[in-house]
Amino acid sequence: MTGLEPAWQTPPMFELTDAFLRPLTGVIRYYRADLEHPVAGTWSIEIPLAPFSADDEYDPATFRPGPGGPTLIETEISLDFVKLPGEGLAALNQQVFDFPAAFNEGFIDGSIYLVATHNRVSVTRIGFGQGDEQISARLQVAFDFEKARTGIRNRTAELEAMLLFQLVDSLPARKPPTQPG
Repeated sequence: MTGLEPAWQTPPMFELTDAFLRPLTGVIRYYRADLEHPVAGTWSIEIPLAPFSADDEYDPATFRPGPGGPTLIETEISLDFVKLPGEGLAALNQQVFDFPAAFNEGFIDGSIYLVATHNRVSVTRIGFGQGDEQISARLQVAFDFEKARTGIRNRTAELEAMLLFQLVDSLPARKPPTQPG
């Protein structure tokens, strides 16, 4: 863009290609059902992506694959309140689970932080491999970058990641709210 374009003309949307969506080893957590916390009895999944470069972390047009810099973008896909059976990986072994779209009962609360924004990630399917301390997962995901006007085009993807299992049997105590004055 030259800066002389009409105000109504928007720059083209950036394509976040598969070269940017390279999962690293992640974590799958089960939060014990007896915890006194909203996450009790649910799972969470965090999948970091391989870092990539940008000239400006707030301008996707400057994003490029690889760690060459000058700015290194490090982000992850975070999935919370995932409703899966069991308390360990045995219940997930060789299973496939389907999930509804966002805001429907049973949806996965997912996001990825890019361009100073938490962007929605909808997961419609997770297929698991075999494991007891770690497990492979294949996820069908849809990224919604356009709602937040990040300049990145929405897209779908199939991601494969290795996930290390963690059982969460305690969380820090929640502090009661303090009264002003």
